[in-house]
Amino acid sequence: MNVTGIVWVLSLLSAPPTPSSDLLCAQRAPCQVVETLDGGKDAQGRALEVKHLELGWADVETSSQFLGRKFGPGGRSESGSRESGQCEVGEWWLVRPSQPAQLLLSVCNNGYGAAGVGDDSVTVGDNFFTHEQSGGSRERWTLTRTLQLSPLRLLRESQRSYDALDDGDKESGELWDFETLRGEVIRAAPTCEPGESSLGERSLPYLPQVQVDKTYLEEGWKKAGLGECGYTAGNFLLGNQDDPKDASLKALLVAPDTLLVEVHDDKWTGPSAKWLNDDHVEVWLAPEAPQELTGCGKPTAEQKPSQWGIRIVDGQVFPAFGSPRQTLQVERAALPGKKGYLLKLKLPTPFKGISVVYSDSDSGKKQELMLATSLVKFGRPETLNPVRVVSPKEATCAVKNGVLAVVPGPPPKTEPDVAVLGMP
Repeated sequence: MNVTGIVWVLSLLSAPPTPSSDLLCAQRAPCQVVETLDGGKDAQGRALEVKHLELGWADVETSSQFLGRKFGPGGRSESGSRESGQCEVGEWWLVRPSQPAQLLLSVCNNGYGAAGVGDDSVTVGDNFFTHEQSGGSRERWTLTRTLQLSPLRLLRESQRSYDALDDGDKESGELWDFETLRGEVIRAAPTCEPGESSLGERSLPYLPQVQVDKTYLEEGWKKAGLGECGYTAGNFLLGNQDDPKDASLKALLVAPDTLLVEVHDDKWTGPSAKWLNDDHVEVWLAPEAPQELTGCGKPTAEQKPSQWGIRIVDGQVFPAFGSPRQTLQVERAALPGKKGYLLKLKLPTPFKGISVVYSDSDSGKKQELMLATSLVKFGRPETLNPVRVVSPKEATCAVKNGVLAVVPGPPPKTEPDVAVLGMP
């Protein structure tokens, strides 16, 4: 190779990337489409693609106006550094036939915290787009969100955090599934004061509060079970269940003060002189959200929960732990064949923690099985279910095939240049 050829090769190696000819990069230099990802097909069988754009470096302060939006022309450079107060700009766009490209996500990674370890990771699959963002300093965090691409809607969201200096790898967080209306809060085992007991790590399932139509709330609940909308209790506080048909419990809040409960059993006991030995439902309410309590030591008088028992066979209410002065209003309806009962409970408000327990006693002489919506520890508000209020924009519940079913809310209105996943 002659000298001219060597100079030509070296100039190519040192030259800046060739500007992309993609329309998404038009008049937006520096801009490169670095990957095109297959997003499967929509309901009509049309291809879905996600294009990842790299747009160089921007000043952290001036770039803030574009976060969650399409970055404008100018104000960016090919090279930069976080040490100089700059951030790396990236965008992800959904491309569909016969429709304008839709911005899914725009970021400017400045390290996302003092540790400078921030990262954006994207996964695209059959009709979904997942973005995981991480960062922090001593306290590290991760936020993960998953979108359905067609129709566009948020499917899942989770947050996790941990202390980078903790060898025990203690992790706290929360997650929510917008399709199933299920989620939980995780609280790592706390570091308590000397002499204080600890409840250890806590997993606190959300009990959803979901809107239903007025007709169902007034009379329809007596004929239609809770279906997939009801939260199925799966925590055994006493005994175990050899036969899944023996007993089951579902619960659903349908208003701030209204709880629906569905109980199934193969044998009903009661009434007797001692309600604890009869088949009954227990309701625990607490004034503070359980995830906000540390789990160290004993709860204060203001934090303590209240407990009521409701006997299944006649709906009679019994005040229990905390000797609550307020009572519950109970309506009761038997399912066909008396294999189950539906209860509509009017609850005293306000409360931020709630748990529902079914106590099964086939012998009528003692409690033999206790099935609960959370791992309730007697008198401990930190172990109740937090309430997750579901906006009608997210979902509602309506009767389908004789039981409640989740009805997704309408797809959100979008603007092509505004990110569907706005910055957290």
